Parts: sequence; structure tokens; C-alpha cells
Amino acid sequence: MALDVVITGTISVCGRDASILFDPGFMYSYVSYLFAHFLDIPRESLVTPVNVSTPMGDSLVVDRIYQSCVVTFCGYETRADLLLLDMINFEVILGMDWLSPYHAILYCHAKTVTLAMLEFSRLEWKGSSVSSSSRVISFLKA
Repeated sequence: MALDVVITGTISVCGRDASILFDPGFMYSYVSYLFAHFLDIPRESLVTPVNVSTPMGDSLVVDRIYQSCVVTFCGYETRADLLLLDMINFEVILGMDWLSPYHAILYCHAKTVTLAMLEFSRLEWKGSSVSSSSRVISFLKA
């Protein structure tokens, strides 16, 4: 997966800068084990574990969650439930469970994410620009 087709960058999660991947291909949002150590909220068990497929075709079972984490987007506080996942290239992945309720519009070519909620004016965030020679090989650790 080339980085020119993904939107990445840094956003504050629970008051700490996190490397983020916005990914509409994921139903849920995730936090890495490493970044989870900095979260000052309790980790809870999922009632029903979630099976996650890795880019390498493996399957992982996720059974822990950090609920209602503050994700600061352009100065606006949003909330995300983050499932604990062993991954290496990103600290947080924001999936459809975060993108959809905030009416997110992803524009991969411009590397922007826009929140188009009716009660607020549009909030637009610009992701990181990377050289076309850089590539994401895998963001999950199997």
C-alpha cells in the first residue's frame, strides 16, 4: 500500500500527540499497546471479542477497549472507543466507528480529512506529506 493513497499524521489523543492513520477500511478504531500505556483511562474487556484480519492474511482476536478517548481534531474534542491492538507503524487507527458519526470526508489526493457535522462549520485537517518512495508495508504486528 503506497502512502500516497492513505491519510496519516499527528493528532492529540487523550492529550498526547499520536501518529494516526485514518482508515475507512476498518470498522473499528484501534490503539497500539505502546501508546495505550500513556492513556489515563481504564482498559475494559469487550463483551464480544473482535477478529481482526492483518494485511498478511492472519487473524487476531481483540478483547480489550479504551472507551471514550478524547481525539482533538482542529481544536474540537471528539470521542473514540479504541480497541487494543498489537501494531507497529501507527499509534492510533481511526476507522468507520469514528469517521461515520463525525461525517468525515477523506480526500486522499489532498491528504485531508473534513468533519462536516451539521451543527458546526466544516473542520478540515491536513495530513502528512511523504515522499512517493516511502511505503507502508504493514501496520499490524502479527
